[in-house]
Amino acid sequence: MTEQKKPAAGVKSYGWTELIRAIRRRKTGAMFVLGFAAGLPYVLITGTLNAWFTNENISVATIGIFSWIIIIYSFKFLWSPAVDRAPAPKLFGMGQRRAAILILQGVILSALFAISTINPSEQIGLIAIAAVVCTFASASQDVLIDAWRIEVADEEITIDLLSAVYQLGYRLSVILGGAGALIVAARIGWNDTFVVLTFLMAAAVSGVFVAVDSPIGERTRKVDSAPPLWRNLALTPVLIGWAWSFTALFGFMAFALNAPDEANARAFTLQTGPLIILASIIAPVIAASLMLYAHARIKPGVTAQKTWPGQKMLDALYGSVLAPMADLISRLRLAAILVLVLVLSYRFTDLVWGAFAYPFYLGENYGALGHTLDEVAVASKLFGALMTFVGIGVGGVAIVKIGRMPCLFAGAVLAAATNLLFADLALGGSNTHAFMSALRLYTLFGFMQPLADFLQLQVTANEALAQLMVVIAAENLAVGFASAAIVVYLSSIVNKQYAAVQYALLASLGFLLGSLGRGALGELIEIRGFAYVFYLTAALGLVAVIASGLEWVRQRRSQSLITESGPA
Repeated sequence: MTEQKKPAAGVKSYGWTELIRAIRRRKTGAMFVLGFAAGLPYVLITGTLNAWFTNENISVATIGIFSWIIIIYSFKFLWSPAVDRAPAPKLFGMGQRRAAILILQGVILSALFAISTINPSEQIGLIAIAAVVCTFASASQDVLIDAWRIEVADEEITIDLLSAVYQLGYRLSVILGGAGALIVAARIGWNDTFVVLTFLMAAAVSGVFVAVDSPIGERTRKVDSAPPLWRNLALTPVLIGWAWSFTALFGFMAFALNAPDEANARAFTLQTGPLIILASIIAPVIAASLMLYAHARIKPGVTAQKTWPGQKMLDALYGSVLAPMADLISRLRLAAILVLVLVLSYRFTDLVWGAFAYPFYLGENYGALGHTLDEVAVASKLFGALMTFVGIGVGGVAIVKIGRMPCLFAGAVLAAATNLLFADLALGGSNTHAFMSALRLYTLFGFMQPLADFLQLQVTANEALAQLMVVIAAENLAVGFASAAIVVYLSSIVNKQYAAVQYALLASLGFLLGSLGRGALGELIEIRGFAYVFYLTAALGLVAVIASGLEWVRQRRSQSLITESGPA
C-alpha cells in the first residue's frame, strides 16, 4: 500500500515531453527540485522508517503509535499564517521565501542525520523526537513552497505548469525514498542508508539556490465584518481544544514509546479519540455556526470593537480556520454535516493501515507475508507507484466521461473492496491464486526472475510475489482513482474567495481520522492478525460509501450547478 499526499487541485494535464522540456527553465527546474525536497521527508518519516522498524523487530503496536506523527500534516494550516508571515534573516542574498525554506531544510537535514545515528531497538524515543521535528519542518516547508509556486507563476510559466512539475519531483522522491531506500538498505544497512538519504536531501537544497525570489504582495484578507471581540471569543476555545489535542496525543505517544508494556492504544483511541475529534473538528464547526448566528442577530457595542494583543495573528488564524468553515456552513447548511462525514471517512481505509504496509509485506507474524526488501521495493514502490499513476489517469478520464459524483462513489467502493484482497493474502491467498490461475496471469511474471538476476536483486519470482503485485496493482489503481475523484470533489465545493484555505482545511481533515486510528489498529493486529484488520477496515470503508452515495443523491436532487464560487 502506498501513502501519499494529494497533488494540488485543478492542475492542467501536461505530457511527459512537455514537462521534461520545461524543467530546463529556471523557475520550473527549481520547482522540480523543491517538489523533490517536499516529498522526500514525508515518504521517509511516514513510510521508510516503518520498514526499518520492521527489520529491527519493533512491535506492530509501537509502529502504529509512532505513525501518529503524520497527524502533524493534518494541522499545518493552523500555523501556516505564522510561517507565511514570519520574517526570515538574509541568507546568501535570498529573499524571505527562499531564506525561510533554506532554514527549514537545514532543520530537516539535521533531523534526518540524527535519525541515521540512532538504533531504533534501543532509542526509538530519540528517533520519535527527531521525526516530530522533521515533520513539523517538512509541513512548514510545504506551506512556503506552495506560496512560492503561486507567487512566481506568470503567463509564461503558469501555475498549472509549476504544479505539474512539482508533482513530477514529488513522485520521484517517493520512488527514491521508498524503493531506492529498501534496495540500498538490503546491502549497506539502515543507518548508512539514512546517511545516504540525508545527502540526497542535501542535494535537493540546491532548488532554493536555483529558485528566483518571489514578490510577496499583500497577503492579508478581510477576515470578517464581525467585531474583534466576537472573533476572538469564538477562536479562543478552538485554539485551546487544538492545544489540548496535540498535548494528549503526543503525550500518550511519548509515554507509549517509553513504556510500551504499560500503554493501551486501543483504550486511548476509544476513550480519548472521540474527545480529540470533538475538540479539533466539532468545536470549530460549532464556533463557526455560532459566529454566523451572532453575526446575523447581535448588534456590536463599543466593547466588542476593542482589539486584543496579537490581534493580527488572531485575525490570521480566524481567517485560516473559522472564516472558511463559516462560509462552508452558510452555503451548505445542514448538508455540511454530510460533507464533513464524507471528508473525514473517504480516505480512512487506506490511511488507517498505511503505516502497517511494510510490517505486512516484510514481517513474519500475524499473517504477514515475509518478503525481502528488494521484493517489496519492486512490488510496492516501483510497480505500485506506476499503478497509482495509472489509477489517477483512469480517474481523470472517468470524471470527464461519466461525471464527478459517480466516480466519487465508485472510488469509495473500490478503496474499501481492495482491503478484502489483502485479507485474502493474509490468509494464504487461495482466492487470489484461483483468480490468477483461471486468467493465467502468472505467465505475465515470467520475465521477473531473469531481470532480477541481471540487476542482482534479492527477488524470488514465485507465485507469492506475483499475487502480491496483482493485489498491490488493484489497490493502487483504486486509491489513485479515488484520489482523483476526491480532489475534484473538494475543489467543487470550495468558495473561490477561500479556495486555497478551504481546500487545505478539508484535505487536512481527510487525514485526521485515518491517522488517529493507527495506534489502536497496531494493537489489534497483534491480537487478531492482519486478516481480521483488513476485514474491519473494509467494513469501516462502508461509511465513505454511504456518505458519498448520499451526497450524490443530494446533489442530484438539488440540481446544484457548480460555479467558480462553489455550489449554488
